[in-house]
Amino acid sequence: MKKKIILHLCADIGSDSRAYQLDPAYEVIMIGEAIGVENYMPPANVHGIIANPVCTEFSTAGGFDKIGDLDKGMFLVDHCLRIIKLANPKWWVIENPAKGRLQERLGKPLHKYQPWFYGSPWTKMTALWGSFIMPDKLFTKWDDVPKNPNLYVRPGRPKPSLAFLHKSAIQYLPEYAWCADRIKCDADLRSLCSSGFAHAFKRANP
Repeated sequence: MKKKIILHLCADIGSDSRAYQLDPAYEVIMIGEAIGVENYMPPANVHGIIANPVCTEFSTAGGFDKIGDLDKGMFLVDHCLRIIKLANPKWWVIENPAKGRLQERLGKPLHKYQPWFYGSPWTKMTALWGSFIMPDKLFTKWDDVPKNPNLYVRPGRPKPSLAFLHKSAIQYLPEYAWCADRIKCDADLRSLCSSGFAHAFKRANP
């Protein structure tokens, strides 16, 4: 049987496409920093595309009064969109932080989710644009989510946030054991996609 091709754009670790990578029915092609989406032309018969353009210029971590270089940030996004248009896949998705400024260029996200909706016991509100089927939540109440007592919780907050975890926390996150040796900085850890969401997304978008 011919494998379905999944392109994972702006991907060096590949947590978003991990579920497809584990399935022998798929061939996942990761286009990371070494190649660069600006230099990439898609092959024929692409089945699906996941894109994780770097969110630095879209960040509002310093508050919404912080103005990043949106044109610089859109350089990678525009190339992701170019590849998506050329490939014309069955489904595609662009991921970025929900509180970032990418929505000022792409409009309102199609969906937003928290990792704990899919069993990863932390917060990281994520926005998704594209053409895809959003998987149903596995959890709707935080109290029902199996907790990880080893994760740091900021004073006054009810849940741990991936955005405030140090890279050393990778040792307490068994769902990422497969890539622990690739986590070189805090940003690497904080960029990881919920494993529960990644697998639920694949089930909804086979």
